[in-house]
Amino acid sequence: MDTQKKILIIEDDIEIQDTYKQKLEPLGFQIIRALDGKEGVKFATTELPQLILLDIMLPSGMNGFDVLEQLKRDPTTASIPVIVLTNLEGEMKTAREIGATEYLIKANISIDQVVEKIKLHIQ
Repeated sequence: MDTQKKILIIEDDIEIQDTYKQKLEPLGFQIIRALDGKEGVKFATTELPQLILLDIMLPSGMNGFDVLEQLKRDPTTASIPVIVLTNLEGEMKTAREIGATEYLIKANISIDQVVEKIKLHIQ
């Protein structure tokens, strides 16, 4: 049985994905990556990660709020903690109302701080 904790990163910036992958894999996390919302929802329901890092600004007509709403409506994924990691300021209330566990502004937080938040929510 695979005991590795899975983290799904739904982010359209491959460099950001790579940075988190390089930081988290040595800590024992398995990283699943999605470049848009539709792919993210698909991986969330098939892979059942222990946590999701979600950007708000995504391509292909499904933004992070759409993804979050869909995940929180689905009983299969509703309990998965979702950390919104975005540069979109001023939307924390909306994200929290939909069900985000955390709302972090990329420009205001270090990778190490994000990793600490992830560890806090994955036991």
